[in-house]
Amino acid sequence: MSFPIQESERGEPNMTLLKVRDLSVTFETDYVKIHAVRNVSFDIAPGEKVGFLGESGSGKTTTALALMGMIPKPGRISGGTAMMSNTDYLSLSPSGMRAKRMTEVSYIPQGAMNSLNPVQKIKHSILDGMIDHGRAPAKSEVNDFVEDLLKRVGLPAVTASRYPHELSGGMKQRVCIALAIALGPKLLIADEPTSALDVITQRQVMETLNMAQEELNSALILIGHDVGLMAQFTDSLMIMHQGQVVEHGKTHEVLKNPQAEYTKKLIFSVPSVPDRRKVEDANDTTRKFKAANTLVEFRNVSKIFGGGMFSKSNTALHPLSMKLSTDRPQIISVVGQSGSGKSTLGNLLLGFYSPSQGRVFYRNHDIRKLDKKGRSNFRREVQAIFQDPYASFNPFYPVDHAFIVPLLRFGIVQSKKQAYEKMAYCLEQVGLEPRAIFGAHSHQLSGGQRQRIMVARALSLEPKLLIADEPVSMVDASLRASILDTIEKLRDENGISVIYITHDLATAYKSADYVMVLHQGRVVEAGLPQSVICDPRHPYSELLVDSIPSPDPDRRWAAGRSLDEDQVGTLVHSKIATAILRNRQDGFQLEFERMDDGF
Repeated sequence: MSFPIQESERGEPNMTLLKVRDLSVTFETDYVKIHAVRNVSFDIAPGEKVGFLGESGSGKTTTALALMGMIPKPGRISGGTAMMSNTDYLSLSPSGMRAKRMTEVSYIPQGAMNSLNPVQKIKHSILDGMIDHGRAPAKSEVNDFVEDLLKRVGLPAVTASRYPHELSGGMKQRVCIALAIALGPKLLIADEPTSALDVITQRQVMETLNMAQEELNSALILIGHDVGLMAQFTDSLMIMHQGQVVEHGKTHEVLKNPQAEYTKKLIFSVPSVPDRRKVEDANDTTRKFKAANTLVEFRNVSKIFGGGMFSKSNTALHPLSMKLSTDRPQIISVVGQSGSGKSTLGNLLLGFYSPSQGRVFYRNHDIRKLDKKGRSNFRREVQAIFQDPYASFNPFYPVDHAFIVPLLRFGIVQSKKQAYEKMAYCLEQVGLEPRAIFGAHSHQLSGGQRQRIMVARALSLEPKLLIADEPVSMVDASLRASILDTIEKLRDENGISVIYITHDLATAYKSADYVMVLHQGRVVEAGLPQSVICDPRHPYSELLVDSIPSPDPDRRWAAGRSLDEDQVGTLVHSKIATAILRNRQDGFQLEFERMDDGF
């Protein structure tokens, strides 16, 4: 499977599929009028890949949704035309636009985990839309059709009988691609389709999308804030800022020679991993760890799920021992694919899971045996930033509730007024305008806003240990750097240690003091970020680094390797069995199970 298409292989567009002129979208209430999109114009040819690149609130998703007649109230299309197949899509009635969806233009949503019906099997999710458009296959052909459709997006036939919760994030995203291509549309709109996926799964999904689009010869609008993904995947870029197009051109030209100041800012803000270089490992084994100064400790901890009479056991985390000192606050990054055991490790640290073996200690106390006062202190001092911002807030309360209740309950503030002052300060620290957040419910906010609010809420309690599970996966590049800078500042000025769980090796390189690479519940390589990320020795670490999409369009993604899940496992276990401990680190001690000889 070759990916991406090299520049020389891309044919020049010889016709226009979609012509948009002066598209404007306005959100208007009794108190405010917001021009979300202002006079946007562009053309797309069949088979062309156009990237809508910009930060949250720039208007890129609103522009795409306008093409499908999906602007939510109080928004309205206030001007412009969008011509496709001699039809102005902006002037269609709701029923006319509904007939065009899936057949002419299809949408691949950002959050696959929240876009599929949780009580419906994948087969029926696929058929529902087809039935609604009167295009369902004959009853005798249903199974063959669904199986073939899933095969086209790289999924086994058994997926049809699964529920969404039984699939990984990458599989769910590919199901959404299957839904989008089921009726052979001329235009695909992919809204941040890989924002919460690890780099290997991200690449698999983008290859799937690439093949599906080429097979249909459909045009593609890719919405995102990931400059690296845009550099490797699109033919042209449309840079949006505050509802306007500030730059538009061929991807290579825009990224190599940006003209607009905003474009330059976007490119400059992208964290990147330097070119490979050989690094001398400093294996100083003489450093001593003072047990009396331990902040958190794993003693031979493992976690096994299942294993009962009716289920097969799954070892999510193999035996692991580690200590983090109070004397030197630091950021320990845990990297790996989805399913590697990263979040399991975090949940064990938070006390959400009980170890199947071993014990977890906080300040030399077993967290499973804490008294009432000890539990209260633990819950305040150990805070979490959860991975899924959509599921992190109670939809029946405004987001203020998530701040005010813990601030008052833990006695950090004495009144609601002080709580709002604290909330406002923390929101500003993560780049949010407090007045835009006060009183808002979670469904009224973007994914990036919700994720930043989760970071602000955790920081408001002034913790000593922060378990940050993908805290910036849905955040724009500039804000990503800002949030990570805030976390580093808290480490340095407030003595907060961080377990930073991520699949983004570029941010791990930028922020972490030490890196642990997990695969299938095992540490396969650990050391300083300049060692593990700049000069990976384990084949799995090397694969992770190879899969990072470079923001430089001249550094082709095709130079790396793209493998499916089974191939990844084969690569890891066939080439090397013993994990690699690269460097020692003051204030952090690590031991882990070796696949050949244990500890």
